[in-house]
Amino acid sequence: MKINTFITLALIFLTTGCATTNTSNGIITNIKTDLSTTEEQKWEFLSGKWFGSQPIKDGGVRQEIMERSPQGTYKITFRVYDKEGKHQEQTEAGHWGVSGPVYFTSFRGWVKGKEFNPANPSDPYNYDAYRIIKLNNEVFKYEHFTQKGTYIIKKVSNDFVFPER
Repeated sequence: MKINTFITLALIFLTTGCATTNTSNGIITNIKTDLSTTEEQKWEFLSGKWFGSQPIKDGGVRQEIMERSPQGTYKITFRVYDKEGKHQEQTEAGHWGVSGPVYFTSFRGWVKGKEFNPANPSDPYNYDAYRIIKLNNEVFKYEHFTQKGTYIIKKVSNDFVFPER
């Protein structure tokens, strides 16, 4: 009898999951509700290739090409030019997501050629959250929650490369 009770409870747990959702009247349900079209649109908008270019303090420019897959992974290449026009380049990879007004990333390591050098997953510095200010299929403007930096990037074609300087 104890085995049947255990199996029944296990099946209930497995079929209902652990997710809960608050309803408008404050009562908690035992399932997560479907995403709204708006949430799905945010995911679709963010997937793909984006480019940004912003001045930096010393008179140089920081450019970035961000590539987000619909499966929640990203690769971003930063190209930082000093005021003389010389540049350094670094490519990073990780996971990304969006929930409500929050865009977040989980940095997993650096990419050099075909080699991947993992980062320390227990380092809090490798996780970032941003407030979405504007997002559509052309422009993404967002602000880092703790560092307060604001970034603006624009959607580009899949064959886009860094512009010549």
